Amino acid sequence: MTQLAELLKAALLSKSPREIKPEVPQNHPVRVIHAIESQAKQLDEQQQKIAAEAPDSVQRLRGLAGTGKTILFAKRAAQIHAAHPQWRLAFVFFTRSLYEQIRDLISLYYQELAGQEPNWTQLKVLHAWGAKEQEGFYRTLALACQVKPQSVSDVVKEIGQVSPGQAFEHICAGLEREAVNLPTLYDAVLIDEGQDLPAAFYRLAYQALSEPKRLYWAYDEAQSIGSLMIPKSETIFGKHADGSLVVDVSGNKTYKLNRCYRTPRLLLMTAHALNMGLLRTEGPLQGVTNKRDWEDLGYEVLEGDFRKLGQSVTVTRPDDKSPHPVDQANFEWREAVGLPLTVKAFGGEAQERKWIAEQIAHDLARGLDPLDLLVTALCGDSEEQYFLELQKLLKAYGVQSCIAGLDTDRDTFGLPGHVTLANIYRAKGNEAWKVYACRFHYTSRPLAWKAEEELHKRNEAFVALTRARIWCVATGLADPIFDEIQRIQDQYPNLTFPAFNQASLRRSFDEQASDPS
Repeated sequence: MTQLAELLKAALLSKSPREIKPEVPQNHPVRVIHAIESQAKQLDEQQQKIAAEAPDSVQRLRGLAGTGKTILFAKRAAQIHAAHPQWRLAFVFFTRSLYEQIRDLISLYYQELAGQEPNWTQLKVLHAWGAKEQEGFYRTLALACQVKPQSVSDVVKEIGQVSPGQAFEHICAGLEREAVNLPTLYDAVLIDEGQDLPAAFYRLAYQALSEPKRLYWAYDEAQSIGSLMIPKSETIFGKHADGSLVVDVSGNKTYKLNRCYRTPRLLLMTAHALNMGLLRTEGPLQGVTNKRDWEDLGYEVLEGDFRKLGQSVTVTRPDDKSPHPVDQANFEWREAVGLPLTVKAFGGEAQERKWIAEQIAHDLARGLDPLDLLVTALCGDSEEQYFLELQKLLKAYGVQSCIAGLDTDRDTFGLPGHVTLANIYRAKGNEAWKVYACRFHYTSRPLAWKAEEELHKRNEAFVALTRARIWCVATGLADPIFDEIQRIQDQYPNLTFPAFNQASLRRSFDEQASDPS
């Protein structure tokens, strides 16, 4: 195995393959994990090309969950830093629990190139917001403009209780209004999780860049659980009076990644179908409405015409867009995988928590490592109490667990020897071999006190399902959403749904203006 392959493997999987004792049964899930850990994860040709670029212009990267966006930008940041050590770089992200992971990735790649740690004074890894105890992109800009940085509590006092995404949009819009002669602070800015950032943030970042404005952003609109903005150039920067784009990302300034390496095909297709509401009784809420955009997402349109509203369209994900090992016909341990998706509904949340605790204790007794497991939940009422009650049950079964952000600092996601419990905001961007996605009934139940829409909840459901490297267990109270999931599973490996158009949607992902067939 080459040094590069070893590096990529470490970056993607974080640890070496575990040892398998001879007495472990042939159909054991640990053998599945070991087989996947043992495979060197080489970047494909498109990924290598993107990672190696540092264009003297803006660039947009649209990629599905699990397509390697964070890894590509981490490698690009390391390569730019090695080639131009005098440049001031910023790698910006939204999920605070990703801080250590991103720094580790950049460090791994940079040490491969230069044999030493990056100069972290020139290459900044910055949470988009920041706090008194943590340097952040917004906070740095505000201080540079001699504007007092705002916190969540400041926003709540000013406009009332809002979601983190709404709060951040508010403070970025405020800084954009107040900033006078914003100084040039960076020579290149790489934005990960771009779907969670408001348009004002992008404009501020653009202004803080030296010429030729090297602003690179990566996003997946299906994972926007705070802001519902889709970070297209027109949405962010607008148009000139003559109709031309202020910032043009056409041609090779936009890449589309649609090969999902992390999540098995069944989970990804279920996540997309739920996210869009393809089999929702009242009709889809968001999505793409033409053949070329479905193909850009990595699907093949088997039959149907999107121009004929209401008529059946059938799509699938071809093998070359689903390279996950468990989806390959020659994968040796397919029988041991079983079903990647398990669904179970309960009469009450106490029953749900008790069953999950029992299952986790069983998983560990069978040989899974605590860090193989992640428990997340869609945002709901009394969220902290939900996790605390689950933690008590786990302790009664002799299982150690940590609630991310409560039992850890805000930049740390999990602890060795502990099962990680994390709300969906902290889980986003992280992953585990087996994920318990709880309170799934909230998929169709937006929270009034957070001024949510069903779009937010369906995006949360997408994030929860796609945290899984192999298995996901979706649980919740009895709800029609579980019937929707069952109909999706019954159709696998295809999805058949009535053709719909942009006019019927709350939110469109379409990139193509023509050829709706």
